[in-house]
Amino acid sequence: MERKKIITLMALLTALLLPLALSVSAAVEENVWTYEGYFEDYIAVEVTTPAQAYPGDKIKIEVWVEAQEDLEDVVVDVRVLGTKKNGTVSWESSWQYGVIDVSPLDSGDDDSDDCDITIPTDVDPGVICGYIYCEFYDVTDDETYYFETGFPITYLLSKAYENLKADYAKLQAENAKLKANYTDITTKYTTLQTTYNTLKSDYDSLTATYTSLKSTYDSLKSENDKLKSDYSALQTKYTTLDTANKKLQGDYTSLESTYKTTSSELSSYTTYTYILAVTTIVFVITTILFALRRSKTA
Repeated sequence: MERKKIITLMALLTALLLPLALSVSAAVEENVWTYEGYFEDYIAVEVTTPAQAYPGDKIKIEVWVEAQEDLEDVVVDVRVLGTKKNGTVSWESSWQYGVIDVSPLDSGDDDSDDCDITIPTDVDPGVICGYIYCEFYDVTDDETYYFETGFPITYLLSKAYENLKADYAKLQAENAKLKANYTDITTKYTTLQTTYNTLKSDYDSLTATYTSLKSTYDSLKSENDKLKSDYSALQTKYTTLDTANKKLQGDYTSLESTYKTTSSELSSYTTYTYILAVTTIVFVITTILFALRRSKTA
């Protein structure tokens, strides 16, 4: 029955104080719990523990008490509670009996002492709770009183979480760098897109101009091909005509030479003919005159 009560109390304290424990800064080195309850007018109790620890650490629990009345046989026992296997199994340290064991403790007097408790490595990270049993004899009331209560003492850090946190911080830095690079690339992309759009417009214009020039080129090429064909045919005719012309030129040169020779010969022949004709005429005339002269003489 007591065990169930302890576990229930520990669960409630963990649920209620976990947000507070999570907000504890790494700069805070210890937690101080002060007893507030029915017997606070008889005795003041404070428990000081490390604010943070890791599973496997040995933690020091310091207990301080101060009598508000004349007391005797003041005893404070301490233990620590936690969970394992993600809260499915409870864990309880052994009792540290007589952390405070003093008698008498007159009103206004105080006493303090401490104990060490090792946290197993398989205890769940999160809040672990302290649990104290306090008993004392009040001289005035001639009565022995006791109380027991739990309270959060230390927040157990997770090494895996710490590593993940470090990786997360690194990832955040890388993400910030990537975001900066992304912004830079986005700016460059926007500039490049603008340049591309301008080039695309120029390209489309050049394509249209090229298409028009291609059409003109094809027409000119067709005409050029026809001119080449006509030129080739004309070249063939020219070659044939040139050959005939050269042959005719040769024939003309030969004929001219023959003509000159013939003309020279004809010229000489004509001169001889004239001389012969004149000689013949003179001879005939002389013969006639001679005949006539002879006739007269006879």
